Amino acid sequence: MFHSTPQNFSLGSLNWTEQQPSQKDKSEKGSTNYDIQDDASENDEELVPSKPICDHSDWRSDICNMTGDVRTKGYNSSSIFFIPRVHTLVPKEQEWRINPYSQKMYTYFINYVTVKQLRGPQDAPICTVHSNSPAILLSLGGPSGNIWHDFTDVLIPLFLASKPFKREVQFMISSYNQEFVDKHSLILKDLTRYEIINFDQDKEVRCYPQMLVGLLNHRDFGIDPDRAFDRFDMFKFRLYVRNVYSLPREISIPYRTDPHLDKKPRLMLILRSTSRKFLNQEEVVDIITNNGFEVLQVEPKKSDNLTELSKLVDSCDVLMGIHGAGLTNIVFLRTNAVMIQVIPFGGSHMNNAAHGYYDRPAQEMKLRTLDYTITTEESSLLDKYGWDHPAVKDPEAVAETGWQDRQKYYWLEQDVRLNVTRFQPVLVKAIELLKG
Repeated sequence: MFHSTPQNFSLGSLNWTEQQPSQKDKSEKGSTNYDIQDDASENDEELVPSKPICDHSDWRSDICNMTGDVRTKGYNSSSIFFIPRVHTLVPKEQEWRINPYSQKMYTYFINYVTVKQLRGPQDAPICTVHSNSPAILLSLGGPSGNIWHDFTDVLIPLFLASKPFKREVQFMISSYNQEFVDKHSLILKDLTRYEIINFDQDKEVRCYPQMLVGLLNHRDFGIDPDRAFDRFDMFKFRLYVRNVYSLPREISIPYRTDPHLDKKPRLMLILRSTSRKFLNQEEVVDIITNNGFEVLQVEPKKSDNLTELSKLVDSCDVLMGIHGAGLTNIVFLRTNAVMIQVIPFGGSHMNNAAHGYYDRPAQEMKLRTLDYTITTEESSLLDKYGWDHPAVKDPEAVAETGWQDRQKYYWLEQDVRLNVTRFQPVLVKAIELLKG
């Protein structure tokens, strides 16, 4: 239920206001009646011009933020109808086509939503389900299902939008994905106490006093405290995730808490079976073991039980892998644990991705980071194309040709044969960090 005292929550450049329905908005039985709205022209109070409810200006996210009379029609329509509060002057009806996925650059597997601002309730569908709580409409299309995108595009933005409501908010999902809902059920259930609605299949006309369509996406796997409620940041988000998964509260890394003198630090080696995999995996495991680590080899899969995986990651002092989605599991590490990222060949393009996608987020989470950038000789591209091919000879020039070529060569076709002698100092440094 809404608090009796209005509370404003900043969502980037938008504000949600929790507010009790006025007596005009209540039926004789005490429930909110959204089917009746006073004709503003019959009131003596001064009319207030309506403000834009949808914003396409953010380069990442489309957002619509509505407070008043909001009605949904999902099945065979994908439409939201908004009737402003009484005494609001609406010069004409307006309509927006919204991509509800938090990164609007992704358009595949996306069901767009039409948001219509009406002049009055006469053209709106009749409510069949009423709610006194707000709602958030989001999409699980695009690349969600990849754990990095799950957190970057869905879980972090949804957390920032919904957490201030203390579970008093309902989620409506377009491009619904049951596997995603099941996999991340602990976080979703922590954020809402209500049933999650499959918007595309929903035949009800649901009516809400507030609704947010779309989610603000601050940056890759990150939070901008200046745009978040209570200046929330990635360090607090990691602690939040650990709490949801019932991991120990702030205690030292496992290596420092174990009483046994012969305890070895534990390193989780993230493996990949497709592109960007280790071609000399056994040799890599041997060099890690010979440098004093206990090695735990893990190949994350979409079907993983995150409760079990989170406990496994929590038991480790170091998480190591080639740049890729598996490194997202650093959210389950303890403070001052170490992430070792092996950066594939690809020039500044790959270096920038490694920093933006993982190094910066890890550092904001108060983890330590070590990078190892492979040489040309360690990349399978050299064996495949030879020294004279542009992808090998001049990755900067290839990067300038666009994402298609960058993805083809450096993300999809490349594997790594690690030079373990050259790599060894990274392991020595990791031990030093763990002991320091």
